[in-house]
Amino acid sequence: AIDPNDAPEYQTPWTCSIIGGSGPSPSPQPSPSPAPVPTPSPPNPAPGLAFTTGTAGTGKARLFEFVNALTDQPVSGSMARAVHSSGGAAGGVVSESQGYGLLLTGAILASLQPTDADYQRITTLTHEMFLGWRRMCELSASSGSCQDDEGFQCGGSAPDGDADALAGMLLAVLALEKEPSPPNWLDEVGQWAYDTCKQFYMSSTVESSSGNHRIVKLGACWGGWGGQGQNPSYHAPGVYRLCRNYMKSHDIRYGTSANEGDTWEVEWNKVIATTYKVFGATQCPSTGLVPNWAKVFEEGQSLRATTGFSGSGTPGAEYGAEASRAVWRVALDYLLFPSEAGDAAGFLDPLAAHLETKETNGNWAASLNVDGGCLVDSIHSGWSSNMFMAGPTFTCLVSPANSVQEERQQELIDAAGQRLASKAIDDYYSGSWVAISTITLNGDLSRAA
Repeated sequence: AIDPNDAPEYQTPWTCSIIGGSGPSPSPQPSPSPAPVPTPSPPNPAPGLAFTTGTAGTGKARLFEFVNALTDQPVSGSMARAVHSSGGAAGGVVSESQGYGLLLTGAILASLQPTDADYQRITTLTHEMFLGWRRMCELSASSGSCQDDEGFQCGGSAPDGDADALAGMLLAVLALEKEPSPPNWLDEVGQWAYDTCKQFYMSSTVESSSGNHRIVKLGACWGGWGGQGQNPSYHAPGVYRLCRNYMKSHDIRYGTSANEGDTWEVEWNKVIATTYKVFGATQCPSTGLVPNWAKVFEEGQSLRATTGFSGSGTPGAEYGAEASRAVWRVALDYLLFPSEAGDAAGFLDPLAAHLETKETNGNWAASLNVDGGCLVDSIHSGWSSNMFMAGPTFTCLVSPANSVQEERQQELIDAAGQRLASKAIDDYYSGSWVAISTITLNGDLSRAA
C-alpha cells in the first residue's frame, strides 16, 4: 500500500485506505520547507466585485436535472449515489464524475439559506454523493495509491477529481456546521475533508529539486516536473486555499494536534504560488488560452513551459476539453477568495477581453484566436456549441476585465448565460459543465463563499 516513488516522509497509503471514522488523521507532518515563504497573492483590485447573470437559470434546477439524467443508487440497502461517466480514459464511475456530483451538491447547499424549500432535499443529496465518493474510494484502496492491477490507462488518484470532491465536501461542511442541529454525519464528512486535504498534498504534489516550488502532479503515481508532464486544468488554487484555511481552523477537531494547521499553512501557500507560476508559464498573454498539456521546468524562482506532452487522447498544444477547465478553476478561486484574487483576476482578464471580440447580438464566433508565439496551436472544434468548452470558458466573465466596459461585460455574461440555458443535460461531460458553469455565472458560487 506504499508508493515507492514518494519521498520517504510521504510513503503512506492513499487517503481512502486509512480513513474509516472520525478519529484524528494518522498522516505524518510535512517536513519543514527549505524554501522562503511565497509572496502572498496580490490583492484583488476590485474586491467583492463579480459579474453575474440571471439568464443562466437556477442551480437547483440544473442539479435536479443532473441527478435525474446521470446518477443512480446501485447498491442495495445503501444511500450511496453514483454519477456515471462516459468516454475519456475510462467509462462507468470515475473520480471525475463523482467529484462533479459532490461539487454540485456541496456548492449549491452552501449557497442556500436553511429556510429554502429544497434545503433538506439538497442536504440529503450531498450526503448521498459523499457516500458514493466514499464507496468509490474504498473499492479503489485494496492495493494502496498505486494499484498493481490498474493497467496502462491509470496512474493512481486523479488530482482534478479529488479537488472537485474536496470543494464540495469543504463547502458543505462549512455551511452545515453553522446549523443549530447539524446532521449526524457531519463529523464523518468533516474528517474525510481534513484528511483528504492532507493526503492530496502528500500524494498529488511534488517539490522541485531546489525546494522553491511544489507542483500538482497528474496523479498519485505520475506527472510532475519536466518530461513527467503537466495539465494546467488540474491546478485548483481556490481548493488549495480552502484546504489551507480549513486545516488551520479545524485542526483542533480533526487534526493530530491543535496547531497542526498552522504547520501546513506555508506548505499550501507554496502550492498556490507554484500553481499561478504554472499558469503564467503556460498561458498566452494575448489570448488568455492555455494548452491541454505541457512540460514545466524550474529555472531559479521562475517556471518555463513547453509543449511535447499529451495524455487522455487530447492534443497537447490544443485549447480543448482539458484546458478549458483551467478557466473555471481560476474563476472559482476568484469567487471564493476575493481578498486574495489578484492573480486570478490577472489570469482571467485576457480571456474576457478575447471573448469580447467573439460575441455579436447573442451569437458567438465559431473559433477563438491562436497566437503563433504561444504554446496553444489549435482550438477544439465547435468551442461555442460544446458545453465542455463554452461553459468553463464563459466563466472568465465573472471577473471584471480592464479593457472591457462594464455594460459590455454584462452583455457578454448575459449572452453566455443564454447559451447555457439553451442546453439540456443529456450526456455526461457536457452536461456536467452545463451545471457547473450555471452555478458559476448565476452567482451561486459567490453565495457559497
